[in-house]
Amino acid sequence: MGSSMLTATIAVPANREQPPAFEVGRQMINEIIDVELFAFDDPESQLEELVEDFDPAVHLDADGLPTLGITRKTGLQIIDALEEALDSSETNTITIAGYLLHISGGLSGGDAPTEAADAIWNAYYLPETVLQAMGFIRDYSKPLSRTNGNPGETTDTDIVDAIALGLGTKPEWSGADELEWIANAIGFVRPRPGDRDPREYHEEFIDQHDFDPIQANFLTGYVSKYDDEGDEG
Repeated sequence: MGSSMLTATIAVPANREQPPAFEVGRQMINEIIDVELFAFDDPESQLEELVEDFDPAVHLDADGLPTLGITRKTGLQIIDALEEALDSSETNTITIAGYLLHISGGLSGGDAPTEAADAIWNAYYLPETVLQAMGFIRDYSKPLSRTNGNPGETTDTDIVDAIALGLGTKPEWSGADELEWIANAIGFVRPRPGDRDPREYHEEFIDQHDFDPIQANFLTGYVSKYDDEGDEG
């Protein structure tokens, strides 16, 4: 049987000045009354891995859901293990795209490659509100959004939201006028469209993102054709 490389990752905003608020998470776990806030899709098998001496007759209710007592106990154990994992030599950190990523992993024949990796994976069973309160971002595949409207801190996600709302909440669109405010909004996070020659804009995009959008299946349909003078052809 071969080995596979497995990694576990959890993220916080890179500009977060305080360490993860584990104690806040523990307080929230102790106050939870709805066990369905936890992300258990197969409570019996998942709790069997997490709970020592697990007994379905004791730890699950008539509907197959975890009892409140075992849910809180397991949540606290998950947070304790995560705190220990992020402070261990089994976990490394990198900063990328506005996130600080905590990563643990290695070769595995089927089991978790490290105890830290197991602890990180288990953290995603916690309610999203608990993860957020501690400072973690569940879905770090998207650009980090601060949604506070400050031009120096606004992100791509904020601008997509703004454009969607600006268009979606207008009963009618007015052509060129719409292009103007959309270009201004994009100017908060990218070079403003229309402020330079089209060829220069294309080349600047390549320099900033290290790939040519005409080689991307999705983006190529949005790159206008222009002649050698930069005019659209």
